Amino acid sequence: MPKKNIYLVQVGFAFDRALYFPCAVGALVAYALEDESIKNTYEFKDFIFRREGLDSLLDRLQEPYLVGFSSCIWNHEYNKALAQRIKKAFPDCIILFGGHNVPADDSLIYQEDYIDICMHGEGEEPFSELLKALPEDSLSSVPNITYRKDGQINKNKRLNFDNIENYPSSYLSGVFDKLIVENPDIEFLAVLESNRGCPFSCSYCDWCAGKAVRFFPLERVKAEIDWLAENKIEYCFGADANFGMFERDLEVVDYLLESKRKTGYPKVFRPCYAKNSDERVFEISKKLNSLEMDKGATLAYQTLSDEALTNVRRKNLTMDKFANLLSKYNAAGIPSYSELILGLPGETYESFSKGICELLEAGQHNSISVYHCEVLVNSEFGSPDYIKKHGIKVARVPFNHIHSANVREEVREYSNLVIATNTMSHEMWIKANLFSVCVQCFHNLGLLRVFAIYQYFENSLSYYDFYSKLLDFFLASKGSLVADLLENFARALEDTVAGKWMYENPLLGEITWFFEEGLFLEVIMNFESFWEEIMPFLKSLSITKNLLEELLIYQKTLIKLPSESDKVKNFTYDFDSFLSSAYKNQASPLKRKTNRLKTITSSTPQTLKDYAKELVWYGRRRGSSLRHPARNEMKVEYI
Repeated sequence: MPKKNIYLVQVGFAFDRALYFPCAVGALVAYALEDESIKNTYEFKDFIFRREGLDSLLDRLQEPYLVGFSSCIWNHEYNKALAQRIKKAFPDCIILFGGHNVPADDSLIYQEDYIDICMHGEGEEPFSELLKALPEDSLSSVPNITYRKDGQINKNKRLNFDNIENYPSSYLSGVFDKLIVENPDIEFLAVLESNRGCPFSCSYCDWCAGKAVRFFPLERVKAEIDWLAENKIEYCFGADANFGMFERDLEVVDYLLESKRKTGYPKVFRPCYAKNSDERVFEISKKLNSLEMDKGATLAYQTLSDEALTNVRRKNLTMDKFANLLSKYNAAGIPSYSELILGLPGETYESFSKGICELLEAGQHNSISVYHCEVLVNSEFGSPDYIKKHGIKVARVPFNHIHSANVREEVREYSNLVIATNTMSHEMWIKANLFSVCVQCFHNLGLLRVFAIYQYFENSLSYYDFYSKLLDFFLASKGSLVADLLENFARALEDTVAGKWMYENPLLGEITWFFEEGLFLEVIMNFESFWEEIMPFLKSLSITKNLLEELLIYQKTLIKLPSESDKVKNFTYDFDSFLSSAYKNQASPLKRKTNRLKTITSSTPQTLKDYAKELVWYGRRRGSSLRHPARNEMKVEYI
């Protein structure tokens, strides 16, 4: 009897030639093939992992018995469109949906009449049980599924899977071997998972909140690292929800370092660090940074509002501990960055904007990333009661593919983003966006950082007051470069239908950028005219004329520019020592001391496109837009 054909779909967006392995569906196949009856009954056809044209893909299917879809926010609409076409072309084909975008309730199968089965939660064991039950039509015994039968929708019992030690690896089982051979044009990206689960229950998260942490054997994890090296996989994403929480994570990192030293692979390991970063996370970051395997350490906060923290069930590091950790990272030369979420219930414009500036006061000058709050279907945020309680207003906007080509897609994906709550109106949400753009552009990316730090330490002007005045100055400077850009950003944020919340410029290539990155690059492209426009603001800071002139020269000299030559600048103030102390969060008065600053530009990209890609996209979290003595980009001599 011929085997029944199964196709599994997990499509992703390409970053140039790079695509992730379809790891979720690969894990299902690896587990299922451990069972001889499944091997004898079914034929697993090629994975569908590229975002291909629907018609051409449909033409390639050969008598599909079952097509399973792994659905997330970046492929859910594509999956639905493809599934409908498959059902129309092959009415007897079983359509199965699983993944993060399948709600825990039965709403999806009611909404989409072409879906036959929904699988909820982790899928290895339920998928295998499903394949064994289908020939006997005994689906009532399969856990964690909702299914159609005889015109009725049935919902089976839910189970949690406490032991994953014997789950086979999709890499080591060989399910991706053919994929690599048949797709030499693709630079595959990997996911490394050493455990599953998360002890936290943040309301905005649907990853694995509240689930017990379960571990894969270290021998398996190390063998997977060997496999990645053998297959020359350059980039590896760490899928543990809290990497660094456990002592054994140090052993995983040491093995990754050993692999890179021996083989050169993987080149990059990008973990998701433990929520309350501690000494172990610092040690891991230090190790990874020593071989340039990580972009920087995440010191995430999400919000500094006590009310918002309570509403989203989250606790943060104390600010004192955060500041001490930052000092350690800065002293060790390890780049760090912090993350905030805009739109959490309980947050106001003032609390959010002051929260960003509290991070600056604690010493986080290098990099802050602000993300829009997204309502995920399986998070507490996604429940109607939670939305009603907090007055959450959601906009369904097209998925913004930052740092990729903005091509016209056959099927558009969408995000459900929070644009207002009962404590922050939509108008204040827009202004909060503009405030965060200003801080990220002018402080973190560095255009006015020296001035802000000088005012904070020497004139007791808070960062909140500095950047509030700066934003007000720009909004009042109609017709100026920055004012026009901020107005464009505000108009884009007001439009929740088009939802095109990104910056584009053909001079920078066919790629999209965050607003703050676009603003920074526009200033770089109009460098001298920007300084003419900003002078009235700088003069309003009540800095003496000679000091203002030197501060301006020093600030401009620190900023890297494409196609510039080495320079030598003389100063009568010791700005270098002053800034070094500030980065350690120490108050050291600016002193007069004659010195000479020499810039070294050999490592600075020459073309605008390369500059944008390497320093703003790749290097943002390392603070690459400004010169640093430790990177041999500048040298200070006292004379």
